[in-house]
Amino acid sequence: MVVACLAGAGGVVRPAGDIAGEHTQFVERRGVLEFSGELIVRPRQDLSPERSRAARARLWPLIRKYAARVDEYVIGVPMGAGRAGVRGSGENEVAATLMATGDYQYAHPNWVCSPQQVPNDPGFSAQWHHAVMQSTLGWDLATGLPSIVIAMADSGVELTHPDLQNRVAGFNAVDDLAEVDGGSVGEVATSGHGTHVAGCAAATGNNNIGVSGVGWNLSFMMCRVSNKTSGNAYLDDLTQAARWAIEHGARSVSCSYTGVSNATIGTTGDYIDSIGGIYLYAAGNSNSDLWNFDYTNVIVVGATNQGDEKASFSSYGLAVDVAAPGVGIYSTLRNGTYGFMDGTSQATPVANGVVGVIWSVNPALTNHQVRDILFGSCDDIGAPGEDNVYGHGRVNLYKALQAARATLCPGDFNADGFVNALDYDAFAGAFEVADSAADFNDDGFVNALDYDAFAEHFEAGC
Repeated sequence: MVVACLAGAGGVVRPAGDIAGEHTQFVERRGVLEFSGELIVRPRQDLSPERSRAARARLWPLIRKYAARVDEYVIGVPMGAGRAGVRGSGENEVAATLMATGDYQYAHPNWVCSPQQVPNDPGFSAQWHHAVMQSTLGWDLATGLPSIVIAMADSGVELTHPDLQNRVAGFNAVDDLAEVDGGSVGEVATSGHGTHVAGCAAATGNNNIGVSGVGWNLSFMMCRVSNKTSGNAYLDDLTQAARWAIEHGARSVSCSYTGVSNATIGTTGDYIDSIGGIYLYAAGNSNSDLWNFDYTNVIVVGATNQGDEKASFSSYGLAVDVAAPGVGIYSTLRNGTYGFMDGTSQATPVANGVVGVIWSVNPALTNHQVRDILFGSCDDIGAPGEDNVYGHGRVNLYKALQAARATLCPGDFNADGFVNALDYDAFAGAFEVADSAADFNDDGFVNALDYDAFAEHFEAGC
């Protein structure tokens, strides 16, 4: 019985939000968030040593996994918990029993999460989103560096797709196996969800093939979170994949699944932030008001439509930090093909692509500086200032890259951290062919005025 397995765990359950450290009733949404027979539990971090030991001992008979970096346990719901034949009653009973002790920050289901997706509409014009984000102007400034890696925690990627060959080795979270050790990252979802997401962020551009990702010279990493054709994934696999990506060289990682309101997402964001990365997560496609949480270190992304308004399906609220185009997004699919999809699934990697190109302009930026540039460069399409529909606004690649360039030392033309003869050679080469990068004074022309402006900064050492 549950009480036997969780000795000393009695008490009265108070209805309150799980993110606030108390228990609430968990309700399954079939096809969106489904019970798995497991919980994700985190002990309070401020317990005395004696009480912390007791809290962990209470979980011991039920532990299936432990994530030491974030101090989270995945526990199984014991046989006999809950009411027979009532799905989720075991999860609710065990979570309530644990939370009533006061020893846990949260205890919530290890949900089986579904890829964020709503029906697509193939009548939308291909890649309209680049125009609204001023991508072509942005690409005059930067298209991404191959040395900058962004990651996706998703259903895998079509390994042979001609537009997705700018890939580095990834990870399979279900099998807990790196790709270099045999872990499979090929697309498993029949819908091609992960392949579409990867193309939104980083499909190779200017190659006479298919489409252009936001950061079309970036490298990308796929961390597969499912081995099922549905693409459905356990919540702890989603968070493990995100942590692994940053630990293994990715600057940022995006997740286009349900589950954003669960506290483990915030904990994972805090950990990723602590090691210098950026974590982006889809707001969801249920048109829900995410009013009761606001993660410090997760960029929650809503979706906009061709009218630069909130997509009808996009969730909104206090939790949302930015919005990005997410309706009729044309990108890569299985078997080397292309197609349209709608969803915050698409908006989130679009924003991730912007993050990667910001870092490409100045790789020395910290994760907090990149985040500030992303937020500060958004088009404020809602109520003035940060609001509860679009957050800081809809992402704008051109404005973001302008802001990133402003952080550079102007005399360091090749952005290697030094002002020396290599910068003069690089500028002269760009000037000779009238490359837009040599438009040093941003007047729309490459001429002697640019040479004078560069020389002045070079002589000053910046």
